[in-house]
Amino acid sequence: MDSRPPICRIGAGAGFAGDRIEPAVALAASGEVDAVALECLAERTLLPALKARAADPAQGYDPRLRRRLKPLLPVARANRCAIVSNLGQANPRAAGRAIATLAAELGLKGLRIAAVHGDDVMGLREHIAWDQPLQGSLVGAHAYLGARPLAAALAEGAEVVVTGRVADSALFAAPALLRLDEGEAALAGAIAVGHLLECSGQLSGGNYAPVGGAMLSAEAYANLGFPLAEVYADGSAEIRLLAGAPGLLNPETCTLQLFYEVHDPARYATPDCVLDFSGVRFEPTGPQRVRMSGARSLGPPPTLKVAGFIERPGWIADCEIGFAGSGALERARRSAETLRLRLHDWADDDIAVDVVGVDSILRAGSAPSRAAPAECRVHVSARCPDLEAAQIVEDEIYAMTLSGPAGGCSVRSERRSRIEVVDGYIPAHRIEVGIEWSEAP
Repeated sequence: MDSRPPICRIGAGAGFAGDRIEPAVALAASGEVDAVALECLAERTLLPALKARAADPAQGYDPRLRRRLKPLLPVARANRCAIVSNLGQANPRAAGRAIATLAAELGLKGLRIAAVHGDDVMGLREHIAWDQPLQGSLVGAHAYLGARPLAAALAEGAEVVVTGRVADSALFAAPALLRLDEGEAALAGAIAVGHLLECSGQLSGGNYAPVGGAMLSAEAYANLGFPLAEVYADGSAEIRLLAGAPGLLNPETCTLQLFYEVHDPARYATPDCVLDFSGVRFEPTGPQRVRMSGARSLGPPPTLKVAGFIERPGWIADCEIGFAGSGALERARRSAETLRLRLHDWADDDIAVDVVGVDSILRAGSAPSRAAPAECRVHVSARCPDLEAAQIVEDEIYAMTLSGPAGGCSVRSERRSRIEVVDGYIPAHRIEVGIEWSEAP
């Protein structure tokens, strides 16, 4: 263990929108963290939020907000633990007001909530440089903000900071940011810690297959402990689990998480700095405890990334049909072949027909099955110019139950609009970040 006192202790309370609530409550209740960060936003969750806000200006924040914060707010306040989260989705100001209402219902008088906004850059679209031409209607554009405005809100006394599209790492780095040593090295360390914590249980044994070892038990997975980091002034950190919490936290799980969603480990761009992970070291310092050091900064990025949402003409038809019993694979493959013949009018780039469990992910790279599966599903996904074409795809799936191989059953069908996410970049100085304060009466 490090003999120095940490400047801040940060708990990983959530790593995605539907993450478990109990680990965040356990961290806040432990008295061993100064803040719990909840990462609950992705492109797939921001889009429904945009639609909800368009329908009702008082909506557009995470619909799980009350369910997630109701058990957490009282425990966090009782233990002087701040909460930082992107539960605000497309409407952080409305989220701040909703949290104040919830806090009042819970009797948390005077709870201070800071809603950090400014990530919505639809009004600045003429300043965005897109990676590709926009083909369709731009329905939303959100820039990735950094940790500084979140840290400023905490410094002004926020007990809860809620925001929208920020870098995931920024949520976890913010509580430590203003206490770090001067210089880029300490900042790089704090952002690297944030990157490690952002996926909650993925750092502490989830989504991990030990080489030559056994998986965790079902009981351990069901009660997996989420990690916390004790951050030091130089940006290094001790990452660990609460005592007795199930999980597996070691240099291997940390290394895998370090490279998660990172294309170039020597140049990983975040809004706060461009990180060089090539010198990061993980050293075990005790049971379920690892020391991280060695992150370097290459300076701030010239621009901030923007996620743009394009609505394209047409629809996506996504359908499945199941087969089970003797010869299930042969019947499923024959059904897939039949569907390709029936839907031959679709261009190859606009339709995919595969067998789930056999070749739906690796496609041509799938290894031959050593044993025939007892059940499998034929999956069809097609881009369609209109709803009539989508109906044709669905009808052909249903036709397999009467005019295809024997035993086709359990049909699933979905039609959805064509929304694509495109990347863009905007100069940071164009963005005006603000804070709206709310307080529980």
